[in-house]
Amino acid sequence: MATAAFQKILENLSGNKGVQNLLENFQKLNDEIKKKEVELKDKFDQQKEEKIELAWKKYQEIIKVLSTSEEKLEKEVNTAIKKIKKSADDLEKNIQTYKKKAIAQKTILEKAVFHKTTTKKASSKKTTAKKTAAPKAKAAKKATTKKAAGKKQTKKTTKKKA
Repeated sequence: MATAAFQKILENLSGNKGVQNLLENFQKLNDEIKKKEVELKDKFDQQKEEKIELAWKKYQEIIKVLSTSEEKLEKEVNTAIKKIKKSADDLEKNIQTYKKKAIAQKTILEKAVFHKTTTKKASSKKTTAKKTAAPKAKAAKKATTKKAAGKKQTKKTTKKKA
């Protein structure tokens, strides 16, 4: 029953010219809104595409700058590595030469120290022999000096006679 009454009301309203005008205006507004919606969608899609394209271009520029920077950095690192390797090689050569010089100096010093110790041992043996024979040596020295003095006098006298 309610549906029959509702249909009757709709028929009365649709027959009314003011309601028909309202429905026509409502339909026109609905069509205009749809047109605007399509225009806005197109505009937003276009802006979206432009923004995406702009972002892609910026991304490509950044990638290009990064790749050139990476190449430059790689070149600098390679040159630094070459310099470090060269200086390490030079340093190693210098160390080897200094090592050879140090070994040569060490052998010279060892020979000198060994020679001194052997001469000290020999001289210490001589000094110990001298110390033990010191009283005899002093007496022998005095005797030789007296003999030498006697020879000088004989030479002087022989020269005077001649």
